[in-house]
Amino acid sequence: MNKNLMNSILLIVGIFLFTIGRADEGEQLFKTTCAACHTIGKGRLVGPDLSGINQKRSKEWLVPFIKSSTTVIKSGDTDAVAIFKEYNSIMMPDVAYSEAQIVSILNYISSDISDGAQEQTVITDILSGTTLENIKVGLLLFSGKQPFTNEGPACVGCHKVKDERIFSSGTLAKDLTESYDILGSAGIAAVIKSPPFPVMTAAFTNHDLTEEEVINVTAYLKNVSEERYYQRPTDFSTTFAFFGLVVFATIFMSTVLLYFKRKKFPVNREILDRPSKVIN
Repeated sequence: MNKNLMNSILLIVGIFLFTIGRADEGEQLFKTTCAACHTIGKGRLVGPDLSGINQKRSKEWLVPFIKSSTTVIKSGDTDAVAIFKEYNSIMMPDVAYSEAQIVSILNYISSDISDGAQEQTVITDILSGTTLENIKVGLLLFSGKQPFTNEGPACVGCHKVKDERIFSSGTLAKDLTESYDILGSAGIAAVIKSPPFPVMTAAFTNHDLTEEEVINVTAYLKNVSEERYYQRPTDFSTTFAFFGLVVFATIFMSTVLLYFKRKKFPVNREILDRPSKVIN
């Protein structure tokens, strides 16, 4: 075989394999990071449907926005600010991907659309058919009274909700009282399944929730959102102060009673003061 022909064939094969490799990388990155908040041709979740995104925006705009939407929004970019406001002012987390990796994601989106993903699909609400039992279990899981199957941390450790049934909540992360109104069941489920936020990702690595647990927690957060206007948060400060005084008084009186007849001097004064004969 002609040497030049062989080199040409090897070059074509190499380009083909490289292209497939980049497409596979883009698919993996999309499913790992982006799928929690975005679909391709299946409607909006937390963020916009990415169908046709390569036609709507240039790569010169998309790459820096995907890498750090915060930076682009703070720069005052009109389109970035408009998207931010349209999607409930939820900031897309920055990603530590190279430009080549981001381009591979965009290429995957285009290829997925070309395979027919742009056809709209009716998304079934995961909460259809749920009952009060799902809400009760979701409350137990959220509050930590019932552990997750894979031993993930309780949601209440970082989040708070307006719910009289929750005695104490965390303040590290966002208040989830209105999360259902903002994200809907699909959005909440997507975030729980594939957390896009660094702290949450680290907390649930190797501790994924089961499908049933995702449904139960989502059902509970929907219930919290619907019932928030009827909640009357209880102020326990007076109760704590009262019981604190009771405990202090009890300890103080116990101490007085237990040590009432304690020795008042470092030696037994009765022996010291007892008269004794002096022997010469």
